[in-house]
Amino acid sequence: MFAQGLSSLGTSISTVALAVMIFDRTGSVFHMGGILASATLPLVVMSFVGGALLDRFEARRLMVIADVGRALLILSLPLVLGLSVGFVYLVSASIGILASIFNPSQVKLVGEVVRREDLIKSNSYLSIARDGSELAGYLIGGALVVTVGYFATFALDAATYLGSALLLFGLPRVLPVGPAPRLWSLVRQSPRALGVIWSRPELRTNFLISLVPMSVLMMATPNAYALALDVYDVGARGFSIMEVITSLGWLAGGVLASRINYSGDRNTYVFVSMLGMAVCLGLVGLAQSFPLAVGLLAVGAVANVGMIVGSMTLFQEIEARPDKGRVIAIRSGFGQLASAAGLFMGGALGTLLGVERVFTLMGLVAGVLAIAVYAPYRLRDVRRVVGQVPVVAPDAEDGA
Repeated sequence: MFAQGLSSLGTSISTVALAVMIFDRTGSVFHMGGILASATLPLVVMSFVGGALLDRFEARRLMVIADVGRALLILSLPLVLGLSVGFVYLVSASIGILASIFNPSQVKLVGEVVRREDLIKSNSYLSIARDGSELAGYLIGGALVVTVGYFATFALDAATYLGSALLLFGLPRVLPVGPAPRLWSLVRQSPRALGVIWSRPELRTNFLISLVPMSVLMMATPNAYALALDVYDVGARGFSIMEVITSLGWLAGGVLASRINYSGDRNTYVFVSMLGMAVCLGLVGLAQSFPLAVGLLAVGAVANVGMIVGSMTLFQEIEARPDKGRVIAIRSGFGQLASAAGLFMGGALGTLLGVERVFTLMGLVAGVLAIAVYAPYRLRDVRRVVGQVPVVAPDAEDGA
């Protein structure tokens, strides 16, 4: 949990510092957005390779290597910018590659070292550590850049990754299941993990929920910025207040999930959370009040944590198998793809239709899609239960 907090703190500090540094040195919004995007794209592309690494090597070792690598790359950023902005793109993409290895490794390792009945609670605590540290990192990153400059800020950022790596050494070793095949063989077989997900109704349903309605709900992110700065015109101060309150919603969601410790069907947990998000975000478009809209965004963040925790737990509970790392990594990669698509569509539709209309439409469409994905899964369980009920035939006398 502390390693997660340090790693997330470093990620958010570097995000702020990198964006400010690039804009300060180049004056280009294009480069600022492009470099931040270059760190996200590998999360999708590398999911197949990262999953193969996870099935070949120990998850803890991969997490340590990813943290140390990110620390070294972060330290190099101010230096490579002096050479060429193109090198910054390369370093940023490399950081994204290491993140694509770290994230699924953490999901798998938690499933290996935590008792099954404690997974929901453990994932909730990790969510609190992640979201709380990101909130602190965004605030600290901006202050550090202004007071001590880029080099000191990136040095502190690198120290958080090294601290995370040291903490991870204390975790138990869990070796991969079965013999150790060649890495390239595992990479070539990675697409088969999609078949594993699709062949199991519970995994397929969760995969589709995260891919279809979630991509629609991700359109809220760019439109939330416009909601504060354009629709309600509350300025930078109001925007900051919205960010802080929404982040508090994420923290509250982690606390609530840890108290519920839901033990039923994971997809039901995810579906209810998804519907809660859809309702809250849909109502944002009808709020007609900035405080009410911010409150709805915060409640939506609470529900979002429930969706994330439920999905993580479902995939952690997969039985130990040689391709478990690839299954987890591909689920993570496609989830990132859906998020990226939602961010892009949100910006385009917000410009075309208007921010408030997009929120209302988004909530309605996401709710309908979530029901369409979940209903066949639930009906399958109902039919299975009904099929198991014995039919008692009447005896001869009752029949007469």
